[in-house]
Amino acid sequence: MSVRRARITPAALLLMASLTAVPSFAQDGATTQPAPLASREFFDAVDSGRVRNDGPVGGGAALVFSTVVAAEDSDWLRLQFETVRLAGSREAGNASYLRITSLTDGAHQILDSVSVVQWQLTSAYFNGDAVQIDLYAHPGTGDNHVALTGGVASLAVSTRSICGTTDDRVLSFDDRSARVLPIGCTGWTISDCNHCMLTAGHCQGGLSTIQFKVPLSTSGGSIVNPHPDHQYAVDASSVQGNGGAGVGNDWAYYGVFPNSNTGKTPFQAYGVAHNLDTTPPGAGGSARVTGYGTTSSPVSPTWNQVQKTHAGPYSSFSGTSLGYGMDTTGGNSGSPVIHESTGTAIGIHTHGGCGTSGGSNWGTGANHPSLVNALSNPRGVCQCPGPDLATGTLPEYVSPSGGDTIVLTATPVAGVTALAGSGLLHLDTGSGWFSLPMSDSGPGQFVATFPEIDCPTTFKYYFSIVGSDGRTFKLPEDAPTTFYSAIAAYGVDEVVALDFETNDGWTVENTSVTSGAWERGVPIGGGLSRDPAADFDGSGACWVTGNAAGNADVDGGPTRLVTRAYDLSSALDPVVSFARWHNTNDSAFDRFIVEISNNNGSTWTQVSSTGSGGASWNVVTFHVTDFVPVSNAVKIRFSVRDNPDNSTTESGVDAFRIFDYDCTPCPSDVNGDTESDVLDFLDFFDSFGSCENQPAPCAGSSGVDADFNGDTSVDVLDFLDFFDAFGSGC
Repeated sequence: MSVRRARITPAALLLMASLTAVPSFAQDGATTQPAPLASREFFDAVDSGRVRNDGPVGGGAALVFSTVVAAEDSDWLRLQFETVRLAGSREAGNASYLRITSLTDGAHQILDSVSVVQWQLTSAYFNGDAVQIDLYAHPGTGDNHVALTGGVASLAVSTRSICGTTDDRVLSFDDRSARVLPIGCTGWTISDCNHCMLTAGHCQGGLSTIQFKVPLSTSGGSIVNPHPDHQYAVDASSVQGNGGAGVGNDWAYYGVFPNSNTGKTPFQAYGVAHNLDTTPPGAGGSARVTGYGTTSSPVSPTWNQVQKTHAGPYSSFSGTSLGYGMDTTGGNSGSPVIHESTGTAIGIHTHGGCGTSGGSNWGTGANHPSLVNALSNPRGVCQCPGPDLATGTLPEYVSPSGGDTIVLTATPVAGVTALAGSGLLHLDTGSGWFSLPMSDSGPGQFVATFPEIDCPTTFKYYFSIVGSDGRTFKLPEDAPTTFYSAIAAYGVDEVVALDFETNDGWTVENTSVTSGAWERGVPIGGGLSRDPAADFDGSGACWVTGNAAGNADVDGGPTRLVTRAYDLSSALDPVVSFARWHNTNDSAFDRFIVEISNNNGSTWTQVSSTGSGGASWNVVTFHVTDFVPVSNAVKIRFSVRDNPDNSTTESGVDAFRIFDYDCTPCPSDVNGDTESDVLDFLDFFDSFGSCENQPAPCAGSSGVDADFNGDTSVDVLDFLDFFDAFGSGC
């Protein structure tokens, strides 16, 4: 075990004190200042290297590394890690962990791979100037590594003045209020569903560690930290606030992770929270502020940034601004403003000094609309359980004429039910989001009906309901950031679908290719391990580059795979789909390039240029009209190269399709009389009998085109497709 002491020169101490000294608290009407910790960086490098437990698998955790880190002559310190890699997992019961112990009071903190991330690679605050770091690992779980260069430690607290002649605050011990570090503010627990916390918006940027059960400070005014059992890491994803925007407009709402030692949240540990009144009563009577303000003589330095409380007149309430008179100082920012007669919290203390005259302190009312909205839409660990929303299978296509439905079920959770009549279907068909009411079909049952939508249109949608507690719940949860999508069409018409068991007239064009040209076959998948071991669709064959064992990857190039010309002139919105394999160790230069031509290859337009997709097939789709107008001579070209020859590059193409969306309301209504009946069958049968095995277009005496499936020839497939459509009706 080693002990290291940080060395800091007097000049450096003077400079750091000038940079970190706490400003004096504000006077009447000014923002109540936070009270940042008087701190300095200290340096004490530690690097465990790779350490592991090589004992028999199944044995318990053992100490694999230990050291002491110190910041000389400090009242407290906090570690800042550069690297923490801890093997094993909580789920498997074999997680490696750090045990950090204060050599002053024996308080310790446990950090594993989950909680060290929650603490953002820092430790709790420890009393004294030295801590011992012990790394424990389970056998057979692999390497661990911890490294740090030091952290932050205390400086002496500067002397401050206080507004007025007497500081009338008294010590208090309310487990609902906590000290916010490192910025030096106050936070407090509220009785929302997960018992999260509030503070001032101008404290928001310093939300990191929350401390309960704070001891008295030192005789010099330096803070003393509670045991790590009473320190909590803030969940950054939960934070909502406005950063502080003036009197009556200064709030933040956030949550903390369970304590890494006890596994409990503050409410689970202490069992108390403020009831928040989002409709504060009118002015009159008394209000109270309880928080962690600074002190100055003649108040004992041991009270500095320790919980204190004072009550005074509740003098005004206008809009979202509260006015009241009691002693406050820097560090009280974010404290609860408590209505004395009801005992409820009515706002957040944000501005003012310490006088007792009315209006010398100001706060943001709990009725602030943005705060109320945040409370109704919590994030991160503050998210509340609510009705479980679910649907059946979601459609790929919906009828362009409207009328298709989806049933949404809202199952009550934690006593929260869905309000009848609150269901909404939200859609975006290309011009922004709009909402349509859903119909009720029983308790917790809502029916969404899609409206008429132009064909073919790819549109977005999601669902929402309002719970019995007034909160809005969505499916998907974070809609509209995520959403569902569907296509307004009656289905698709296949133009071509290839599995490459035969060649559909595709060709290969090579330029300076020395190895790995495109070829069609069953993948060998040997040698360099970057080529596919099998095709995508399971038919057997596909197009691959250099289909041979050993070193057969692309060298030189490009090698180009070119489709035959396809007639898409009558397609509404043709879509190209294919499976792509592209595995290279030079994604910057050796790319998979897709191009399209609508003039039989005279000119080309690039569709995409893709780096390595790894050792996997990926399905790619694109709309032809996003790049070129439709024509009767559309070609696709796939190009790959390794030029200069400095990498290993393997590519493949499989499952090639071109399809168009079907916008015909009734495909079997071939005679156009708006009905599908026996007349359609007779008219099609007449044309088919006259045109079988003839090139399309072809029609019999009825005038109906016998090429029902649009593949440019009349054969038994047309009859079978028509028979299937006719049987399905309209």
